[in-house]
Amino acid sequence: MEPTIKRPYQSKTMLIILAVGLVAFLLYIFLYVNPAQIAQILSQTNLLIYSTAFIVYFINTVFSSLVWYRLLNSLKVKISKRKAFLYTWVGLFFEATIPQLGWSAEVSKTYMLTRDTKSDTGKVGASVVFQKIFNMTLTVVMLSIGLGLVLFSYQLPFLSAFAITLVLFLAILSLAIVYYVSLKPSATNTLLGLAIKIIKFLRKSWNPESFLSKAGTLLDNFHFGIKQLKTKPKALVVPLIFSLISFFFEVTVFFIVFAALGQPLRVDAIFIVFTLTGVLQTIGIALGFPELVMALTLEALSINPEVAVSVALLTRAVNLWFRLIVSYGALQLAGARIIGKNIRKVQKIETQPTE
Repeated sequence: MEPTIKRPYQSKTMLIILAVGLVAFLLYIFLYVNPAQIAQILSQTNLLIYSTAFIVYFINTVFSSLVWYRLLNSLKVKISKRKAFLYTWVGLFFEATIPQLGWSAEVSKTYMLTRDTKSDTGKVGASVVFQKIFNMTLTVVMLSIGLGLVLFSYQLPFLSAFAITLVLFLAILSLAIVYYVSLKPSATNTLLGLAIKIIKFLRKSWNPESFLSKAGTLLDNFHFGIKQLKTKPKALVVPLIFSLISFFFEVTVFFIVFAALGQPLRVDAIFIVFTLTGVLQTIGIALGFPELVMALTLEALSINPEVAVSVALLTRAVNLWFRLIVSYGALQLAGARIIGKNIRKVQKIETQPTE
């Protein structure tokens, strides 16, 4: 008898959201900018320079997986670099496709890795949360630098400056909440209690005892893992360096796109649009509309609207469509590994002699 494996992901919602976002972006192009001018700008793209953006994005994922690999090793969770790389790509797939508040990659990486390796879920969760804290901190720093450069060099309209400052505040607030909840078991327990109350309100007959037992063990292991990482600061140096390198390669995609289009490199604009779209997606505001947000932000920073749309199109071809293709392949490979293990486990049980 073959085991029943539930599909890890339903794609209908993702396709609807991507379609709505794409339609909104196309409407913006045809109503507010000159499509012929965009086509002319895109036709002048240096394809040799642009092709390096795909390589750079791939290298970014290599270093991102190394961050996770080193954090897992610090927690005595033994996996290969190959598996860390595979499940990093799996996380990127869910991050790009699931309506979420910036945590689908971390949840999916934790779930898939523990299903594959039977590693401790709490410790794996601690590793992905610590990596998230690294990334969020770098995002806040870069957005702050970008805003500082813009305010120093240009007369930014009040509403634009206010909007960017508001997003920066939200990013700092999100980072503070994640950090506080990760370090304070009492805060996590409060959130768990709130979740149970909500579920019991929606499902009157639900008995939370079994759930509480499992969740309590998981959270204890999670906080123990966080404590282990905190007490070994030297072990965090290499992952932090890898995070910086990964972050550098990811933002370099934007620089390459500007260079491929033959446009002047606006460091301030690149920093802001890179971090702004990332933060907005993290807090759920730019869900399905990152291309539009990217184009409007560049235009607000005094970049020609047609150039802004061209940058958005070429950038998203790398960090969305290329990512979807590669990460979907990784998801299928990871799913095949887990299914294969379950099948072999069932076959082993069936072939055992019965007394």
